[in-house]
Amino acid sequence: MSETQRHHARNRAAAASHEAPSPKQEPAEGPAATFERTQLDDGTGSPVEAAEQSPHPSPLPEGEGTPEDLEAQLEAERAKADDYLEQWRRAAADFTNFKRRTEQERAEMGKLFNESLVKSLLPVLDNFERALATVPEELKGQSWVEGVSLTEKQLRDTLEKEGLKAIEAVGQKFDPNLHEAVGHDISDEHEEDSVIEEFQKGYKLHDRVIRPSMVKVSRRS
Repeated sequence: MSETQRHHARNRAAAASHEAPSPKQEPAEGPAATFERTQLDDGTGSPVEAAEQSPHPSPLPEGEGTPEDLEAQLEAERAKADDYLEQWRRAAADFTNFKRRTEQERAEMGKLFNESLVKSLLPVLDNFERALATVPEELKGQSWVEGVSLTEKQLRDTLEKEGLKAIEAVGQKFDPNLHEAVGHDISDEHEEDSVIEEFQKGYKLHDRVIRPSMVKVSRRS
């Protein structure tokens, strides 16, 4: 081979060595290499996607306990529920008793208010009775007398609707709970300790004596 041919051969060999691709470099072994191979093999190129497609299962939740533990927890919750129910029943009973007491107190206060009002009107009723009792016979047909009589009747009817009731006295056996003796008279015509005269009428409001009758009582010699 001539020198010229050898020179052309060396040139073709050098050109061939520049055009040949460099061999693929394998990554070094380790976690980074394993992660890179996973990306390349999966073809996604995304670390998140590669992690989501990991074949390893997630760990099971802890603390589920045994059937005996679950039964014990259930019994504890039942005991709490029973305790709450009992507390609610006691609270409901206390509220019912409180409501009853409040209604009774309100009713008693209403009665006391009515009693005070009625007692304050009794002297007015007494004055009407005295005025009508002293009207002469010749004036009883006058319109003003009839007006006073109607006013007295209206007042009495109104008080009776509120529970006012007159106490019977004359001819009754003396009762210290109903009558107040302000005098005695010896009499053989009446039974002993019987009411023979009434000075002031007594009244009850419902079943309660708000003013006893002022009376004279008979007695034997």
